[in-house]
Amino acid sequence: MENNNVIKERLACIDVLRGFDMFFLVGAGEVLRRLIRGFESEALEPFYRQLVHVQWEGFVAWDLIMPLFLFTAGLSMPFSFGKLIKSGYSKAKIYKKVLKRFCILFFLGWIVQGRLLDLKLDTFEVYSNTLQSIAFGYLITAMIVLHIKKTSAQLAAGISLAVVYWALLAFVPVPGVGKGVITPDGNFAMFVDRAIFGTFMNAKTQYTWLLSSLSFGATVFSGYYAGLMLKEKISDNKKLIRLSLVGVALIVAGLLLGLHQPIVKKIWTTSMVLYSSGISFLLLALSFLLTDKMKIDAWWTRGLRIFGLNAIAAYMLQQCFQLRGIATYWMHGLEQYSGAFYPMIVALCQFGILFFILHHMYKHKIFLKI
Repeated sequence: MENNNVIKERLACIDVLRGFDMFFLVGAGEVLRRLIRGFESEALEPFYRQLVHVQWEGFVAWDLIMPLFLFTAGLSMPFSFGKLIKSGYSKAKIYKKVLKRFCILFFLGWIVQGRLLDLKLDTFEVYSNTLQSIAFGYLITAMIVLHIKKTSAQLAAGISLAVVYWALLAFVPVPGVGKGVITPDGNFAMFVDRAIFGTFMNAKTQYTWLLSSLSFGATVFSGYYAGLMLKEKISDNKKLIRLSLVGVALIVAGLLLGLHQPIVKKIWTTSMVLYSSGISFLLLALSFLLTDKMKIDAWWTRGLRIFGLNAIAAYMLQQCFQLRGIATYWMHGLEQYSGAFYPMIVALCQFGILFFILHHMYKHKIFLKI
């Protein structure tokens, strides 16, 4: 659990940004999808397509959810690691905490997969979950931070993760396919997953994980670097300008690289990492402007912080608890009156139950910290 005194020392923009991401991930996105479907209007299809993942190439609003989750995981690292170092923690002791967090996140990822208690090897997947990608991205970034002192050298190491992954996808040939092929079955990242995991791989979603951990690390590192910029002893205006410039530069770089290696979230191509990180930088700048610079303390900032301060709890509640079943039990009487909007009503009730739990935790200063 996290003491409330620690909460007050945090930059509000970090929790609000993380809360913004979780707000859509654990409920608001589903409510909006069901609402749009309820109108049964072709004119609303462009909005609906922004709320579902692209099948392969391309990028829509919903594709940002997972990269932003990883980005925010890195945001707080300069502050948390700084506190540990100031408290006299040795590198070995910090590593112990890092590895503990890695193991917990990885185990929670197995729980979210929903197959851990099958106790069957033929349904077990070693590595195929968002929390597990955060675990690897966090571990890789932590290794850079702990072993490289100069910020410029850290930046070079973070960039090298993205460059190496780009080069592997572009120049290493896949047997029977060739090199530089970016198709669901022909890319090098998928080849590596098949070769290493075998029957224990995630074979249904076209997502790749092991080699893609380089990109997960690059995404978390981009959040870490943004956190360093927030921590600098410079004016708020300079922070906003720098965050915005980096964001725009990364978006442009991602689009340009996308001409050579397309933006594909399912295998986390380097162009996707650059593009999504650029958007994340701009969203962070906006969050910083509204919360830490303008000091806006409204119902919506407090609401987002409720999600942001208990992000892992929100994710686990949404993924592992049958809140939809409870919502359906409560709302089934409205089905006969609401027609096509009934699924939206159930989704809204489910979201309301989740928010009630998180609000109760927030009110009683219960913060799940890993």
